[in-house]
Amino acid sequence: MKIAIDCRYLGMSGIGRVCEGIIDNVDYSQNTFYLIGKVSRLQKYSNAIIVADESNPFSKRGLLRFNKKRINRECDVLIIPNFIIPIGINIPVHIVMHDLIFLDVKETVNGKFDYFIKKFLLKRGMKKAKSVACVSAFTKSRCEHYFAEYANKCYVNYNGLSEDIKDYKRMHLNAEKENVVVYVGNVKRHKGLPTLLGAFSKVEDSSLKLKIIGEREGFLTGLNLNEEDYPNVEFTGRLDNEALYSQIQRAKFLVQPSIYEGFGLPPLEALYLGTQPILSDIDVFREIYSNLPVKYFVDEMDLVEKIKQNPETIDCADKLEVAFNYQNFTRKIMCTIQEIALY
Repeated sequence: MKIAIDCRYLGMSGIGRVCEGIIDNVDYSQNTFYLIGKVSRLQKYSNAIIVADESNPFSKRGLLRFNKKRINRECDVLIIPNFIIPIGINIPVHIVMHDLIFLDVKETVNGKFDYFIKKFLLKRGMKKAKSVACVSAFTKSRCEHYFAEYANKCYVNYNGLSEDIKDYKRMHLNAEKENVVVYVGNVKRHKGLPTLLGAFSKVEDSSLKLKIIGEREGFLTGLNLNEEDYPNVEFTGRLDNEALYSQIQRAKFLVQPSIYEGFGLPPLEALYLGTQPILSDIDVFREIYSNLPVKYFVDEMDLVEKIKQNPETIDCADKLEVAFNYQNFTRKIMCTIQEIALY
């Protein structure tokens, strides 16, 4: 079988890691793979056919000018690690659904027109796809809520740990803990950063530091970003993976105060690196992390109390490698493709 994979997402945070997890774990001896994206990011995949495409998959150009003629002519199937299916694709498509935040949290869209476009693309993806790998049961339930007519296409397929974090852990088995709390993620409203900043300002420990790791641009619309207003808070900006893992591994806690997630990868990475997460008490975090050594908080004052506590010793890396790995994630996608092709 000739299988195309939309790899234009490589380098992006969550979706990029899922894409990398797929292309690192497919069996290149069993099928012919066409990897579509930036050549510089795909050169190491010497067993695949590389199809150059520099476009942003979220752009109009990326939607319309995808190399559809070649993919339709030469390939049997297209895998997309997201829900945006380029215009003109006629072969079977299998997508990954991370969340439906654009429908669930209206503040994440820029007005009615932007909402309409995103809802159209979501519905089009659900309708056109042969299968929809949902990264959590929560995400699957939201697909069923909004697109009940396509619910039979959905199945749960949990995210995994990337190969680079496994490599990092092998090279850095131990790290001295610091009196630091870290947050990792983007700057969107649903991430709950006002709650974290508010709680941190009430923790009476002048030696404790908070590091906000992620892009600063557009940070916390409606709040003053003057760093003088946030004593002991460091805005690091985005870090490369090694620096990111180092910060997580040495932290006292990782705090994820989100009001909405489709999965939530930073807590998984924190647990793997031996750092205890403090999580908002939302459904998806209960689903993914309830059997793991995490702390939950329900409001700002509860978070203050959780930050004041001493963290537990975390040692569950082996368990996580079994439960959350991209070998299984990729195998599930490939088995679904084969089953549908035979049917």
